Amino acid sequence: RNISATASYKVEILDKCATCVQLDTRGLDIQSVSVNGTAVPNWKLGCEVKGKNHLGQRLSVPLPVDDSYPLQSSTFDLEISYTTSSDGSRCTAVQWLPPAQTAGKKRPFLFTQCYAIHARSIVPCMDCPAVKMTYRTAITVPYW
Repeated sequence: RNISATASYKVEILDKCATCVQLDTRGLDIQSVSVNGTAVPNWKLGCEVKGKNHLGQRLSVPLPVDDSYPLQSSTFDLEISYTTSSDGSRCTAVQWLPPAQTAGKKRPFLFTQCYAIHARSIVPCMDCPAVKMTYRTAITVPYW
């Protein structure tokens, strides 16, 4: 089982020398990245650090240096479409329980735990205790 999603961010550039936005990921299959609705073709997903696979990969989205996707101000919209890993050892923030493991034993149950550095396995983010964010989510599930 996996989750398909699009993460939308409102990013503010605080340092005029910044060249990219860097986000933590783990086991995410990135399908597309866009800035202000324009596709970013040269985003990069770094390699995992040998012996530290739990840290995942860094997603780097370059900021424009030309008119390829111009920024009109220091704030811009960043969208990333992705799918989480179906491997539970890579998508460590999500637990899928079958009906037999739930109280009523009739329906499956999904829960998340993003403590430590597990949020990066369900959403590209700056996954450290010092960085906080608010979020909204819309979830589509089967009707029983």
